[in-house]
Amino acid sequence: MSVTSIQFIGLFVIMLNGSAGLHILLPHFPGTQFADHFSAIQYAPDQVSSATWPGIAACGPNNSLRCAPIDVETITFTGAVDPTAPDVSGAMPHLRCCCPSMTDILATYKDPKATKKLAAHIFVDRGIAQAMTVTNGRTDTWVTMHTMDSSGITVTGTAGGSSFNVVFKPGAQFSILNSMQTTTGDPHFLAYYLMGVGSSNCTAVPTDGPPCAASTGECLLTKKQTAASIKRAPKPAKTKRIVTASPLEVDANCSNSHWP
Repeated sequence: MSVTSIQFIGLFVIMLNGSAGLHILLPHFPGTQFADHFSAIQYAPDQVSSATWPGIAACGPNNSLRCAPIDVETITFTGAVDPTAPDVSGAMPHLRCCCPSMTDILATYKDPKATKKLAAHIFVDRGIAQAMTVTNGRTDTWVTMHTMDSSGITVTGTAGGSSFNVVFKPGAQFSILNSMQTTTGDPHFLAYYLMGVGSSNCTAVPTDGPPCAASTGECLLTKKQTAASIKRAPKPAKTKRIVTASPLEVDANCSNSHWP
């Protein structure tokens, strides 16, 4: 049996998809100070057996990696033999915690069938999802999937009636990135509140639980929560580790979050 590891880095919203696993939103913010995005599936080319994804380009250190750009596709995974993916284990910032006026996520972000949607929709139906706090305080989501045969995991994107994919070899490790830059100096986590109904005045840092306080700093979990996250969440399976493309751009200010 082989283990594939997927690291979600940056602004993602993790939601439960009923009893069918996880629904992960990769938002975009056109026309705002958060419009400058870098969103991609990033991987080492020797870990892929084939790829039909449009726009794949060299990226990473010395162009040693490949990046498949993500816009507003619907993205699914096939090949895993795990049970249905449960909710994320470990400490993760929750949007509703520090923005009680936020009653929902706007349809343009939440609904994969919205006519003017502003997010890619990633459906993880099988696997194990864990919130992991890295050394700079950022919280990522690690998803591990197991395969029994030689085909590995296939990532399929669908947009405008067309489908395309990246086929990963058994045991691959890759990242899905959603990072941004802003010239205004606003904390990146504030972009989450642009996605909500009734959240326009929220400024508090999302956390895993109270207390919550308004801040213009980084989106950090408390030391107590960080320690608990590291203790409870087991490390991903030992596979070949690759270097992520934008480690300096994606700090604790750009943690994954959970709705609600």
